[in-house]
Amino acid sequence: MKIVQGRVVCVSSDKTVSVEVVRLAPHPKYKRRLRKKKKYQAHDADNQFQVGDYVQLEKSRPISKTKTFIAIPVPPRNSTRGVDLGLPLQSAEQG
Repeated sequence: MKIVQGRVVCVSSDKTVSVEVVRLAPHPKYKRRLRKKKKYQAHDADNQFQVGDYVQLEKSRPISKTKTFIAIPVPPRNSTRGVDLGLPLQSAEQG
């Protein structure tokens, strides 16, 4: 199964979300990596996604003329930003 990630840009249709997928591709002549954007229509059976949500698109059988993907929530990333490690800062020790 082909799986890609993108950001929801439109939710105006019932059970359908429009997702913009960004990928990096080299320029044909200059070989610099450029951002290429493409929009896909995806099936959202429960209307659970809002504009700005990040989703995974999983390839499936054709649901309609333009919908061949199903939108799945992206699992949360384990980030260490803002986590208190329980260690005092050097500036706090001196003052």
